[in-house]
Amino acid sequence: MKNFLLAILMIVISVPAMLAQPHGAMKFVGPSTFGVAAMDAWQDNEKDTILFLMNSGSDADITIPAMFYKAMNLTIPSFTIHGAAFSMDFTTRNAIFAEQTIEETLVVEGEEKQIKGSFSALYNHSAKLFELQLIISYGRMPFPVTYSIKAEYVSPETGIAEIVGPYSRENGENRYELSGLRTNLVPSGRIVIQGGKKMLMR
Repeated sequence: MKNFLLAILMIVISVPAMLAQPHGAMKFVGPSTFGVAAMDAWQDNEKDTILFLMNSGSDADITIPAMFYKAMNLTIPSFTIHGAAFSMDFTTRNAIFAEQTIEETLVVEGEEKQIKGSFSALYNHSAKLFELQLIISYGRMPFPVTYSIKAEYVSPETGIAEIVGPYSRENGENRYELSGLRTNLVPSGRIVIQGGKKMLMR
């Protein structure tokens, strides 16, 4: 009975915290890879942005960035996966998107184009990471496209420029606490100022 009440309490606390997004969608930035598996043709992108907007405790909208495929001089426009279903682990507050099908319609230069396929994803709350793998067919393309990304959360409230690791004297820049005191020993999860920008320690 005690465990049951604890689980209910965790749900009551966790859901509002995860849904509290006063600035709209959560923004994740990181490297991505996409290409055509059938042709073994791949392209790496240094930095893509994923938007993750929770609609409820079980579904969310995920906005995928535009994909410009250099080898074919082709752009798949940015699109949103609407109502993506997930299950939430109330202990870790992770959102798990089991593999599911998607079907979205885009209007490109007045012409409707279909995006069909499947995806799976994971939002890791403690690491502030969003991982996604997507396989889609776009319009009349002869082969499906595979897209994957592992991106870190960028906080709109703090204006964090990037997420940084342990201090190294090699970079030649000191770090400061928000109070203005210089520091090089900062615990994970704290915000520091380095090179005039706010950074989140990992």
